[in-house]
Amino acid sequence: MRRAILDAARVLFIKAGYGNVPIRRISSHIGYSAAALYRYFPTKDDIFNALAEEGLQLLKSRETKTSCPLGTPPLERLRYVIWGVYDFAKLYPEYFYLLYLDRSTPGLKLESLRAYTSSMRPHVREILDDCVKAGELKRGLDPWSVYNVIWTSMQGVASQYVCDRLPPVNPDDYARVMTDLVIAGLKGGALHRVRVFEEDCARLSAPKSRSSARTRR
Repeated sequence: MRRAILDAARVLFIKAGYGNVPIRRISSHIGYSAAALYRYFPTKDDIFNALAEEGLQLLKSRETKTSCPLGTPPLERLRYVIWGVYDFAKLYPEYFYLLYLDRSTPGLKLESLRAYTSSMRPHVREILDDCVKAGELKRGLDPWSVYNVIWTSMQGVASQYVCDRLPPVNPDDYARVMTDLVIAGLKGGALHRVRVFEEDCARLSAPKSRSSARTRR
């Protein structure tokens, strides 16, 4: 039942927009009463938050891709992280849209973001440290600033892909060019000793909530 609710909600949110889908429409879509649905999710925001947690796990799975062969140079491992943003949008466009493009959704829960960032921070830090040891990057890179700049750089092409707004080029080739540009900027010292974000800045990665009220529509 829980899975059916989330799958139906994801489809309806994408089709009509989160703000335009009352909870009764979700229950009707799966053939249950709204009362039955409320036993699993007291509010529509709770449904979104469950989908958001799934989306963040899927995103992390692309950024920490385990298919990277043993012995891969650290700079190539960093490339997997950069490419993972676009790869997530390509493989899971509905989740990408709900998390980052639908402005009618509530803000992401801080706990969910912290759970995500607590695993990504050490992953990025380890790769950057290995890049420095291998002589591929200079010391003085703040891991979390690097990661957020990576995200901002790749989110544009990812959003264009999801919204079908890319120029008439092969989208994978376009994403590779963007990845190469990010790598070139890091090698050129663009973020050397630059600290854009504080260490505990999960809130900065979340879309601003349009309302603090939890809705039970």
